[in-house]
Amino acid sequence: MSTLSNELASLPSLEKQKEFLGNKLFPLVLERVKNPDITSKVTGDLLELDNDQLCRLIDSQDALNAQIDEKRAEIEMCEPSMQQT
Repeated sequence: MSTLSNELASLPSLEKQKEFLGNKLFPLVLERVKNPDITSKVTGDLLELDNDQLCRLIDSQDALNAQIDEKRAEIEMCEPSMQQT
């Protein structure tokens, strides 16, 4: 079990676990996306994944970047005003 998984297991509720993961994910997504509005939406979408998947993504930059790019493309397709210029 990774250190991240251990930290997550120590939290008392699923809500606290998702908050913890969101706090870990947001800066990683922002670094890739560079747009706070899209970052919030991508992070929210990623938080719909189960916690084990999220831990694996956080531990694997390549896998995380692929998921970020996929979610960003979905958001930009649904909301053309969110596209970066």
